[in-house]
Amino acid sequence: MRFRKLNYFITVAEELHFGRAAARLHIAQPPLSQQIKAIEDEIGAVLFERSSQKVSLTPAGEALLPQARALLQDWEKIQEQVRSIANGTSGNLSLGFVWAAGTPHFSKGIAQFKQDNHGVTLNLEEMTTTHALDALRTKKIDLAMIFLNPLMDITDLEHQDYETQKHLLALPENHPLAQKESVPLSDLHQLPFISFVRQAHPSLYDQIMHHLHAAGVEPNIVQIARLTQTTRTLVAAGVGVALVPESTQFDRREGLTYRPIDGVLPELDIHFVWRKNGLTPLMERLIAHLQEQVPR
Repeated sequence: MRFRKLNYFITVAEELHFGRAAARLHIAQPPLSQQIKAIEDEIGAVLFERSSQKVSLTPAGEALLPQARALLQDWEKIQEQVRSIANGTSGNLSLGFVWAAGTPHFSKGIAQFKQDNHGVTLNLEEMTTTHALDALRTKKIDLAMIFLNPLMDITDLEHQDYETQKHLLALPENHPLAQKESVPLSDLHQLPFISFVRQAHPSLYDQIMHHLHAAGVEPNIVQIARLTQTTRTLVAAGVGVALVPESTQFDRREGLTYRPIDGVLPELDIHFVWRKNGLTPLMERLIAHLQEQVPR
């Protein structure tokens, strides 16, 4: 039975008059009578007692009326939910992002998106580039914000740029190089060095090492840190220095300072990445909110 037929039945049941019901439905009375007869034939029960004086519901009609109203209301809710998902105003969205994306303007973009989209459940998870790409391909997340460069093979995915950051040198406040306004790349030669795990961002790691070696710098890696928080802690403790994205400076820590670097290092290009042909209106809304907050 179609929902339109249910609406015909409900309208006649409320008016108890075929003429008034037809006018309310903006159709002629004979087609309405035919539709009600078709409903009765389909159900196998008479729903209305008809006479020249009045129209009344049969016991079967009285039993159907509340169920018909509930079904129609549920169908209207389903249609609204589907429309809102298609329009990007409700639904679930999971975003995996590298730690460097966690800037104040990222936070503002997320806050504004949540304020403007109360019907959306947004799941956020910090990930490495490798983890995020794997999660995308296995459909564990919908959208990723990762380090991207031309050496990476993502032909099975689509992407859009978000922002570009430079590297800074993180070092203890009492380190001799902290006295300089900027640190020449050559000054990093043989310094105790804290590095991130290559498997987390392999292409970026290889690019950094290539540029260091090209500048005659052989880093003395004394510690591998899996988390950015660990890197900052170790630098503040005097274990070594580290190359970090410039967004790291927004998270201040006692005993730790940052300096620009004089020399050539790879830029950190952060991109939105999603599965091919998988960009939804909801994802577009989130991307737009985040891009609006990026300083230009």
